[in-house]
Amino acid sequence: MTPFRLPLLALICALAAPVAARACSQPGNAAALAADITQRVNAERRQAGLGALSPSGALQKAAQSLACDNAAQGQWSHTGRNGSDLPARLRQAGYRYRAANENVGRFRSPSGAVSWWMGSSGHRANILSQNSRDIGVGVALDAGGRAYWVMVGGAQR
Repeated sequence: MTPFRLPLLALICALAAPVAARACSQPGNAAALAADITQRVNAERRQAGLGALSPSGALQKAAQSLACDNAAQGQWSHTGRNGSDLPARLRQAGYRYRAANENVGRFRSPSGAVSWWMGSSGHRANILSQNSRDIGVGVALDAGGRAYWVMVGGAQR
């Protein structure tokens, strides 16, 4: 093989190889941050005379999936990179639901997230939904270290 063919072959192979997806980056205290959101959401529900939401592993998985997608895209959206919507993410997480809702956003802190959501009528309605029994919270960081939050509320069938 001539000397220039080896580097050319290596370059072709590198370009043909699938690009690895950026791993989802989470804050080291992600579980504590999720618990903080849950506590704040439940405080808002208590103040409205509603019962507390219980943490759900399946809802957390669905929320984390979208938080990672949003951070990778550098924008907040209710649609995942693969086109998934909330029902698809809940099915993938194994959560059979009769009611579900989702809040998303990019915030500096749990208090900022819940405060902003409570100031928006649609997001507030999700937090105060009488149909919800469970909660899952996801948080992921983009390349610049900005936090993307997702809260999913729901009730199983």
